[in-house]
Amino acid sequence: MTNKYNIKESFKIDKKFIKYLWMILIVILVDHLVKLLVYHNFNLHEEIKIIGDWFRIRLELNDGTAFSNAFENEIDRYFKISLKLLVSLALLASLIYYINKRESKIILNGLALCFAGTIGNLIDRIFYGLFISNAFDSYKVKFFHGRVIDMFYFPMFKIKMIDWIPIIGGKTFLFFEPVFNISDLVTVIGATMTIIGLLKITRWKQNNLDS
Repeated sequence: MTNKYNIKESFKIDKKFIKYLWMILIVILVDHLVKLLVYHNFNLHEEIKIIGDWFRIRLELNDGTAFSNAFENEIDRYFKISLKLLVSLALLASLIYYINKRESKIILNGLALCFAGTIGNLIDRIFYGLFISNAFDSYKVKFFHGRVIDMFYFPMFKIKMIDWIPIIGGKTFLFFEPVFNISDLVTVIGATMTIIGLLKITRWKQNNLDS
């Protein structure tokens, strides 16, 4: 007789979750302390050099999605922001689920960082247009119209593509051009950790099947 799946046991919240909740809250707090410090002390596009020419603090405000891709229209804005909210809830549910399954810490820490990073930038988009007035003046509604505050800039070197390469041949690219924030950084780190952890589980299960 097989045991019935117990959803309450899979998604229960206990003291194990609290440890990761503290980590999430600390990441979000540090992220927004840095964002507000830069926002209130720099002019837009103003920068200071930290290490030579390749590490700078530079204030940029992103009204679009990742890598400053603009929203197509208001429906697109609300849809994509709402989708990110759903993704963040899925990440939180996955974290709770894997905590109760006692999965490896690399997956748990990775999911926690992904969730913290996603929420960190959602706070900018949803609330900052209203509370710190960083939305464009053209928007009558400030709620859901905040711009994400970015500040880390690493223009390390330029690469000129060989002329015969289709489309991009002859063009010069700056590495690394995007300006980003702590939320972006922890999201990338968290996603990498989660993928590595899941691949390890898959490999372990495959080895057990083969043996």
